Amino acid sequence: MHIECNKNNLINAINIVLKAVTTRSTMDILSCILLIADRDGFRLIGNDLKLSIETTNIEAEVYEKGSIALDAKIFSDIIRNLPTEYVTLKVDEKFNCTITSGKSLFNIKGLGGEQFPKPETLNRNIGETEISSAVLKNMIKQTIFSVAVEDNRPILTGELLKFDENQLHVVAIDGYRVSWRKAPVEYQNYTELVVPAKTLNEICRLLPDDDTKVKMVFSAMHIMFIIDKCTVVSRLLDGDYLNYENLFNSESPLVLTVHTQDLLTALSRATIIADDSKKTEITLTISDRFMNINANTSIGTLNEDVAINIERGEDLVIRFNAKYLIDVLNAIDDEYVKLHFNTNKSPCIATGVTGDSFKYLVLPINPRS
Repeated sequence: MHIECNKNNLINAINIVLKAVTTRSTMDILSCILLIADRDGFRLIGNDLKLSIETTNIEAEVYEKGSIALDAKIFSDIIRNLPTEYVTLKVDEKFNCTITSGKSLFNIKGLGGEQFPKPETLNRNIGETEISSAVLKNMIKQTIFSVAVEDNRPILTGELLKFDENQLHVVAIDGYRVSWRKAPVEYQNYTELVVPAKTLNEICRLLPDDDTKVKMVFSAMHIMFIIDKCTVVSRLLDGDYLNYENLFNSESPLVLTVHTQDLLTALSRATIIADDSKKTEITLTISDRFMNINANTSIGTLNEDVAINIERGEDLVIRFNAKYLIDVLNAIDDEYVKLHFNTNKSPCIATGVTGDSFKYLVLPINPRS
């Protein structure tokens, strides 16, 4: 293989595929980046066997075709520190790679490209659709915080992508919260896919903040995201996702609306005196025109009233981990949010004042006896 390309273009491509490179595997090949130069062009691939990322063609002069797998960290560090704008890569028959730029010359040993695991191929007839990059990115960001971190129930370490009657539903559940968003897509069939949170976090970083179309292609075991600069293929999680819809069905005797930012900033102030960085216990006292927020820790206390409008219902005293409510409110763009309560042992459900594009559920802390 013999190619010449722009250093910055190569660095950008390396940054993309590094998201699919692992440093924890006993297989040396999985800590490598695959470089391919063929009649289609020059591109890079990273693959950890669960997630693969392949760049679109990098602008380059291909003088000789070939492929090589190079240690991702070493290759990345070399390219970033080269002195000039252009890079030349030459690979001999023993997979020795010579990297030159200006007066700098590196020789590193690689592995044959045929040893590198190839990305999965999907049958595109199984299902595919397109969605705005900005819409998909926001749906992921506004739900991903509710994905389970512990793998006691592996299916909950991913998000449900459910396609139903030209709507995409994105759902995350961690045992304490449920986050649900929906948006229109052109796909009429009913399909459920559970995508690992790691994949979606990386997708979120790769998606541009505009209305560029992202193609999603899926099969029974894999999903492919075709983005402007790369193609991402991920394994799906196996199993049945929880029936989340029933959790939102109960009628709420207490319903109120509150200014989203006012409640968010008040709850954030409560975390200043938290004993535990992951948990701030607060008591909400809902009565008449105000919601009182009370936090009492070894560091100090907070007592603050937030104006509310009760649509129906009576007074209620209920306790929450403030951080769970803060995550939800941070994910809501609407100026006002509607909160639904039942008892002090029942979850709070947050919805839009108008429309039905999102729902969030947060479990309370069990009341003290």
